[in-house]
Amino acid sequence: MATQDTPRNRKERRAQARSNPHTKDFPLAHPARDAPKGKTLLEIAEERRLLQRSEGAQASVTTAQINPNGSLFEFLPPSPPTSDATGTYLDILLYSVSLTLLHFTLTLLVHHQYAVDRPSLWPLFLSSVVFSKTPWLILLLVAALHPRAGHLILQVGFAAMALVAGTWLVYASNEDPYMAVMTKAPALGTLWVWAIIELRWEVAVACLAVTGAWGWLNGYGIR
Repeated sequence: MATQDTPRNRKERRAQARSNPHTKDFPLAHPARDAPKGKTLLEIAEERRLLQRSEGAQASVTTAQINPNGSLFEFLPPSPPTSDATGTYLDILLYSVSLTLLHFTLTLLVHHQYAVDRPSLWPLFLSSVVFSKTPWLILLLVAALHPRAGHLILQVGFAAMALVAGTWLVYASNEDPYMAVMTKAPALGTLWVWAIIELRWEVAVACLAVTGAWGWLNGYGIR
C-alpha cells in the first residue's frame, strides 16, 4: 500500500522538492539566453568546409602524432602529384586524326576535280589513309611540335610554313599540270591549315592576308 507522503501530482512534487533540505544545496537558475561570445561548432565547421573548397582540397586521411611535451600535432599526407599527360596525348591524337581526315578530304576533292574516272570512296580511303605513310607522318609532326607550338621560335616556323604552303598551293593550282596538282595539293593544303591553326590569331590573319594579296598581285584566282 502506498504511503501518504508520495506526491500525487506535479504541484505536490514541486512542494515536496522545495521542502526537501537536500535540494537547497544545488543553485537553481535559468540558463543564459544571451548570444554566445565565441564561435559555435556550426560556424567553425562551415569555415573549415569553405576553406577546403577554396583550396580545392579533397577528402584525405589525417595523421596525428603526440609531441614529447604532450601536445597533439596533426598533418595531412602529401597529395600525389597530378599530371596532364593524358590530356596532352588526347590532344595530339585529336589533332592527328583531324589532319588525317582533312588530307583524305582534299585528296578526294582533287581526284573528283581532275581524275578522268569518278573516284571510288573506299579504295581511295585505303590507299591514302590505311596503307599510306601520311597518317604516321602527321602523328610524328604533331607530337613533336604541337605541345610547344606557343614558343616564339615555333610561331615563326609556323608562320613561314603557312606563307610557303599557301603561296605554293595557289601557284600549283594555277600553273602546274593536273597530275602535279593531284600529288601536291592535299599535302600542301593540310600543312597550310595546320600552320594557320597553330598560329596566334593575329599572325594567322596576317599570313592569310599576305597569301591572298600575293595571289591577287600575280593574277591568280579561284577556278
